[in-house]
Order: sequence, then C-alpha cells, then structure tokens
Amino acid sequence: MSNVQPQPERLALEEASTADLVREALEEAKELARIEIELARIEIQKEIKQARKAAVVFGIALAAGVLVLCLIAVALVIALGGTVLAALAVAGALLLIGVAAAFAGYSLLSKKPLERTRHRLRSEVAQLKEHIA
Repeated sequence: MSNVQPQPERLALEEASTADLVREALEEAKELARIEIELARIEIQKEIKQARKAAVVFGIALAAGVLVLCLIAVALVIALGGTVLAALAVAGALLLIGVAAAFAGYSLLSKKPLERTRHRLRSEVAQLKEHIA
C-alpha cells in the first residue's frame, strides 16, 4: 500500500466551499482586469509618444514647405524674369519634397493600435475557456 498524500493546493480546492471558490475566482478576475488596464494604459502612453513624434515631423514638413515655397517663388520671379515653365518645374520639385515629408510622418503613426493588448486579451480568454471547460 502506498501512502499518497494529495497536494496541498488540490486538498484546499476539494475542501473549499462553492462560495469560497467563486470569491477566489472573482478576486483573480479583478486582479487580471486591473493588470490588463495598467498594461493598456502603458501601451496607450507609448502610442501617444509616437503620435507626438509624427505630429512634430508633420509640423516640420509643413513649415519647411511653406517657407521653401515662398522663397523659391520670390527667387524664380527675380532670376527667371517671370517664366511660367520654370516656376512650374520648381513648384513640382517642392511638391515632391512635401509629399516625401508627409509620408515620413505618416509612417511614424501606429497602424494597429493596442495590438499587444488585443493579443493578450484573446489568449487570456482562450485560457479562461480552457480552464472553465
């Protein structure tokens, strides 16, 4: 005969009342929700910082574009004596620079906000379903 003792955790679960088990499950769910909210808050703060950087780049692109357009327009009028074709060529080049800066700013924006939080929540829901079943 072997004298096998049940594990203390298992024994505690077997001796606990339904109310105790429900209370413990609710406490764990509250703790899990608190942790998830904190992680989501941290992730949102990171995305806000990244959005600020993108806004600064967009602002720089806008300011540079306006200044360059004004200076080039004046320089064209003075240097070319009012030739329309030369003015259009310079305007096209400035447009390309502005578009490139806008794409650079857009690339800094997050494409999938809260991706880690959504992934974590999906995996935890799957674990809870597994645990309940």
